Amino acid sequence: VFFDTDTGLNIDNEYLELPREITEVSSRDLGEYLNAFTQQKVYLRTILGRAELLEEQARRNYFSSTEDLYRKYRGQKMSETAKDRVINADEDVKPLLEEYKDAKARVQMVKYAIENVEDICFLISREVTRRNADFDNENRANNVQNRRY
Repeated sequence: VFFDTDTGLNIDNEYLELPREITEVSSRDLGEYLNAFTQQKVYLRTILGRAELLEEQARRNYFSSTEDLYRKYRGQKMSETAKDRVINADEDVKPLLEEYKDAKARVQMVKYAIENVEDICFLISREVTRRNADFDNENRANNVQNRRY
């Protein structure tokens, strides 16, 4: 079963928008943000896989629609670019080419969304690390202070 909204997505929508100042968020909420964005990344990867399958199908449809035309123009004295332009202008081919280009654009859009979520996860993780370092420094300071007396 693919990761889907109908099969238990479990992403907490309230934690999919970061506050303006992440440094002011409680540690518990910080964990909730990290959890939600990590799940969102998994979901987006599932969408990416589906988008790539649709892109491949569109690519196959496009290439299939051009086979006879390529055979027709194979013997003519035209550059490959000119042949491509003539073939892609054909009324039966043009919509399939546009569908293929749109599918490629959708795949790229999902990839950008995944990169954004990865950046957000990094930002949250960095804040968690900073807090842990601050906590360790406070413990060290307390330990040093307690040893003096």
